[in-house]
Amino acid sequence: MEALRLSSVSPFCNATFKLEYNKTHFTKPKFLSFQFSSLSTLSSFSSKPYKIFTTLSPSSQVSTEATDPPERELETNSQEEKFDWFSQWYPLMPVCDLDKRVPHAKKVLGLDVVVWWDRNENEWRVFADACPHRLAPLSEGRIDQWGRLQCVYHGWCFSGSGDCKFIPQAPPDGPPVHTFEKACAAVYPSTVQHDIVWFWPNIAPRYKDIIKTKKPPHIPELDDPSFTKLFGNRDIPYGYEVLLENLMDPAHVPYAHYGLMRTRKPKVKLDREGGRPVEMSVNKIDINGFIGKQEWGSSKFLAPCIFFAYTDLMKDQENGSASSAGAEKKLEQQRAALIFICVPVSPGHSRLIWAFPRNFQTWIDKVVPRWIFHIGQNLILDSDLYLLHVEVIPVSVC
Repeated sequence: MEALRLSSVSPFCNATFKLEYNKTHFTKPKFLSFQFSSLSTLSSFSSKPYKIFTTLSPSSQVSTEATDPPERELETNSQEEKFDWFSQWYPLMPVCDLDKRVPHAKKVLGLDVVVWWDRNENEWRVFADACPHRLAPLSEGRIDQWGRLQCVYHGWCFSGSGDCKFIPQAPPDGPPVHTFEKACAAVYPSTVQHDIVWFWPNIAPRYKDIIKTKKPPHIPELDDPSFTKLFGNRDIPYGYEVLLENLMDPAHVPYAHYGLMRTRKPKVKLDREGGRPVEMSVNKIDINGFIGKQEWGSSKFLAPCIFFAYTDLMKDQENGSASSAGAEKKLEQQRAALIFICVPVSPGHSRLIWAFPRNFQTWIDKVVPRWIFHIGQNLILDSDLYLLHVEVIPVSVC
């Protein structure tokens, strides 16, 4: 019996998940068709036009001519509804990768922000990465001895609420210019969920308390203390849409990641890699994402960032039934998931945050150093990075 379980080194590297990650027909997810059409805001950050060339069927010759989009096979429930990209929570970074002693520069949706630890309120803060004085990046500053964010250019200091608390050049007996509204830093709503810092990309006053009405997406496995979780993150030199589609595409795994990830062997091996058809279906889809089904389990997309796959009842993949009556209950209790959090940074750039929680063999993460996991996980990302980077080809404007 070979259950869906993790290896002793890295769930991402060896992928001992017996995932049937091969298929013969995989069209662009229908939710992408209408969501990415709303990315005009993102594309406005770049003047370079891009065209994506995708091989839709095997052929002896490669064609880069534009093809008509496939007909919609699954109608959505909200065809007229627009997806508001700036009315969502976006992850910035796992807390474990943030140093509380210094500010951190990040970019999401083309917005430059600074993430810093407010030790006076014991909270992570997210500001626009520009001092209101001369627009110098606050991420180049420091956290002063009073726990304030200090600009490196002229020394202005800001509290966690964005109020300017100190202007060194202002006479102490003069007007309190540091209290003027124009001296305040721009503050984004932020919160910590699943040990990840999230922010709301809108500084309008009406969103100040948005956390009370709308929270970041909830992933039960990341909150369950019986599951182990080990985060990784990496900036990627290709776009968010390419990253997301690649993670949803199981057919490339035995080829682009040959020798790095194990998949179920076909009954008749037709080539070295052992590609095979995989049954895939979409059970529910709307503007907020979809729920899908594969042979080994289920998958879910929570727009705009989270794609995760999780196991159903873990059965013997050779005969489709539990290996024994005594082991069935134990197998039912063994759960694992692949969680990918895809962040749109700017056109041609994205960020991936990942975790592979499981409730068995949890001792591995306690004894194996984190950097060993990262070696294998980044090797997987590297193995098809070039392919995806050149998939988006610059074209000249006539």
